[in-house]
Amino acid sequence: MRRWYHAFVAVALAAAACGDPVRDAAVEALGPEDPAVRPGPLHRPGQPCLLCHVAGGAAGERRYSVAGTVYRDPDSMMPLADVEVWLIDSRGRQVLARSNCAGNFYLRSSQFLPVFPLWVTLRHAGLVIDMESPMRADGSCATCHTDPRAPSSAGHVYVTDDPMSLRTPAMPTPCGGTP
Repeated sequence: MRRWYHAFVAVALAAAACGDPVRDAAVEALGPEDPAVRPGPLHRPGQPCLLCHVAGGAAGERRYSVAGTVYRDPDSMMPLADVEVWLIDSRGRQVLARSNCAGNFYLRSSQFLPVFPLWVTLRHAGLVIDMESPMRADGSCATCHTDPRAPSSAGHVYVTDDPMSLRTPAMPTPCGGTP
């Protein structure tokens, strides 16, 4: 009986160490990190952040409840800094995140644990953009906002169809030492 118990515990521990094979495969499919960008708030723009930034994910204790990347317009991959990302959950709780120079924004799970669905509004340079449908179950914007645009995706998150309407320059800006 004792030998059976030890075998059971060993198998259970081994299974727990394996992680989530679906998530592991999705992370692997993202490809390697950009060697010019240290892992941190500026890395992997446009990718589904919550693949790693969740309990049991590769990012460890840096857990996010909502995260994404904002770009200038639908036709470029120019990140946009200082976009206000307003989130309202189904309980009416409202919280603000702001995009950094890589266009990335995030809220740690310790800051905000939304009750889905979640409504999103972007504000930048006098523009106000409401997401047309609520986020239903995943706080990682790039889970749905993938490129290219298709019937199943609106494409990446962007602020305007008319980049000339923005007062910010259309040139890349230094971002932690890299453009």
